[in-house]
Amino acid sequence: MNHWRWFVSPLAGTVAVLAGLSLLAIPLRQLTTAASIAAVPGTPAVTAVTTIPAVLRLRLLVPATQLSVATTTGVKLLDLHQVAAGESEHDVMIPLEDGGLEVTLRVESRAGGGETAVFLTVLPDDYEEQTRYAIGKGHIEELLRYAWSNH
Repeated sequence: MNHWRWFVSPLAGTVAVLAGLSLLAIPLRQLTTAASIAAVPGTPAVTAVTTIPAVLRLRLLVPATQLSVATTTGVKLLDLHQVAAGESEHDVMIPLEDGGLEVTLRVESRAGGGETAVFLTVLPDDYEEQTRYAIGKGHIEELLRYAWSNH
């Protein structure tokens, strides 16, 4: 039997090409893959916090005895008492953390009322307005998240 015939077959050519590519795969992977950056343990992540002027627009369907809006870090943006039903606007300074804002909305309405909704629209300077809402009766407490893309 002639063993040289194996080396000129299409199967042997395919195996040779795949073996050559396998040998090139390791250096090519090292060239095209970015080195991983290990975080130093105990170092907090750096976040960009900017404070910008904004308008908070409230829309209440029923009157509220108390209404407050605070960030998750504890900064009070609004603290209102005896708020009438309808729409109102309030100028505030909001802290944008990496293009986002998380606030806790707390509303106390009169007992005996049915289910209601509270709408909170944030209109920051140079960003588009965004509206979120909370639904409940009596005591409403809701975490609202807003996110804007950086421009």
